[in-house]
Amino acid sequence: MKVKKASQKHLNSSKKLITAKKKKKDLSKLSTEEFFEQNFDTDSDASDNDKKNNTKIKDKEQMDSDSSEDDLDPEQHKQSLMRLKDTDPEFYKYLKENDKNLLDFRVSDDEDDDSLNDSDNKHVPNENLEVASDDSDFQPEETEGDSKKKITLQLLKTWQQNIQTDNSIITIKCAVDAFHAALDSVVVLPETDSEYKVEGSATFNGVMQLCIMYLPDAFKRFLKLNPELQEVHKSKRFRKIQAVIKLYLSDLIKLLQSVTSPSILTVLLKHLRQMIPYTRSFSSLTKPLVKILIKFWSTAEETVRVTAFLNILNIATKKESVLEKLLKTMYVKYVQNAKFVSPNTLPGINFMKHSLVEIYLLDHDLSYNHAFLYIRQLAINLRNAITLKKKENFQAVYNWQYINSLRFWTEVIIKSKTKSMLRSLLYPLVQIIIGTIKVIPTAQYYPLRFHCIEMLITISKETEIFIPILPFLLEILDSYNFDKRHKAVTMKPIPLICILRMSKSQLAENGFKDSIIETVYQFILENAANESHKIYFPDVYIPCIIQLKAFLKKCHVAAYCKKIKQLLNMIEENRKHVETERSKITINLKNTAEITNWENRIKVDGTEIAKFYNSWIKIHKSQTLKLLTKNEEGTDVLKGIPKKHKLDNRNTEDSEEESEFEFRLKDTESETEKKKTKSLKVNKTKKRKKNMESKINEIEDENLPREDTDIVQDINSDDWN
Repeated sequence: MKVKKASQKHLNSSKKLITAKKKKKDLSKLSTEEFFEQNFDTDSDASDNDKKNNTKIKDKEQMDSDSSEDDLDPEQHKQSLMRLKDTDPEFYKYLKENDKNLLDFRVSDDEDDDSLNDSDNKHVPNENLEVASDDSDFQPEETEGDSKKKITLQLLKTWQQNIQTDNSIITIKCAVDAFHAALDSVVVLPETDSEYKVEGSATFNGVMQLCIMYLPDAFKRFLKLNPELQEVHKSKRFRKIQAVIKLYLSDLIKLLQSVTSPSILTVLLKHLRQMIPYTRSFSSLTKPLVKILIKFWSTAEETVRVTAFLNILNIATKKESVLEKLLKTMYVKYVQNAKFVSPNTLPGINFMKHSLVEIYLLDHDLSYNHAFLYIRQLAINLRNAITLKKKENFQAVYNWQYINSLRFWTEVIIKSKTKSMLRSLLYPLVQIIIGTIKVIPTAQYYPLRFHCIEMLITISKETEIFIPILPFLLEILDSYNFDKRHKAVTMKPIPLICILRMSKSQLAENGFKDSIIETVYQFILENAANESHKIYFPDVYIPCIIQLKAFLKKCHVAAYCKKIKQLLNMIEENRKHVETERSKITINLKNTAEITNWENRIKVDGTEIAKFYNSWIKIHKSQTLKLLTKNEEGTDVLKGIPKKHKLDNRNTEDSEEESEFEFRLKDTESETEKKKTKSLKVNKTKKRKKNMESKINEIEDENLPREDTDIVQDINSDDWN
């Protein structure tokens, strides 16, 4: 309407100009005598063109009345201008020569006027002529060049005050647009249509603070959300703000993909957790969002990992369609990151394992399908290793990814419900773990055996299912020669928790034998403590007692014998205790309920071996943790002291052996008896070596699998790529 009024005003001024020009032209033609004879007061009335002037006045009044109306039709306005061609040809000619814009105002393409169709008189409307919008929040400062409005701290302060009280969408749009502009200053965006620009770090931080602190509440206030309304898209006002929310969430995801600082990522992920309810309304944002969250969960710093997992858990619990892809993708990421285990990587692997277990336990039926396929893949790899006996097949089993996969499925199954479908996979999983122990039963892979035994003990304890674990521990005491003199001495013990395979140099150290005895002692003690209240304890542990006594007879290392003897005494004491309690009542073995009640009573009263284990394991765990965390400090303390010291001299070797061990052969024995005992030991060790070689088909050391093998290609997933 403003444009129409301006054109009408321009038309009136043009008419006045042409009238004045006509007067000047008429006076210039008069002579001096005629000029003085003129009657200036009645000049306009006495004109010979009264009729024409009256027509002009009528047209002028008609145009004035038309322009006074607010709803003036552009077509009528054009016809009024065209009428001048007949009513006032001179004025029309003047406009045509001096102001063609006015005549060409909103002229349609189908106009058949000859003068307008003339190629010399064609006119393109002025592109700078813009109609102001009533909906715009701010008028641009400039009409040419860069028309973006610069955001100031004062403007941000005003928005901050308005966004906390205003229930309209105006301030929300401004904040989201400013966030988009701020993102444009740090990330290359494909399209930037923001009307603002952000300059300076202070303004950037101000925009971030405004959106992170106040936008979630502003969205809630505008949508009128309440605890009962869980789905945002069901709000009546969601359509009005849908585009704004989607733009903001898209920018937030792009910002997460660009930031590397752990502190900033933590703040953004905490803010994202507040925005998760809004992401469920946009399925197109789910894939990039979950992809970046899984990346943080698997590779980022500890705090970022935890915050990212909370977001993943929030998405998985509220959006079931995402859960199936999460189960597969997160498991693949877990296996990929479980390739190397060290004191530094172990906490991250354990976090991924425990958090992934939480995801799998959200839906037992859906998780069963994935668990069945992955456990079946582990069984296939084990079968190939046993039957084919090739290096690549051994490598597919004897590596950290395989062992950590077994640990994960052990954790999933023992934490599932008793009647869950996942519990049906318990038996095949136990068979796979036992089969893994038997693939290469040499001393080099004792650490791997201990990892498998630990899983079996955990399963037996949590599910209260009997698993024959003792034979795999007693086999070590029976087959390995602990009397064998070590060739090297190490001041630092060997932490088996981060080792699968011992090297030749480690096998020659005294620390290896110490670690083996300590671990065997721990697992037999733990297993006996877990089963100390069972009614079958005296019967099951008779073979264990016999083999422990046999070990004490053949072992002459005082420290080792002391530990095993202590363990033997506790087991015998508990056996006598259970037999005494069992003899007090008559139990029908068919009545399982009565047996369970009796075992629960013994467990509540407590056994001596269980009490001892609970106090011992606390000290042992603290020592293990200290060994892992202060590994580097130990090397600094031992500077100047060689890590290994070879005992080349026979005399020094004998003197150290005699000073260290108490159960050496007495000096009173004759030389012939010493030679006989030495020859017997040599023959026994040779026989044991031959038996072991026959079990693994004479596999050479260089052909044994390494623990850094990558098997993730068997379970790779491209769902989020």
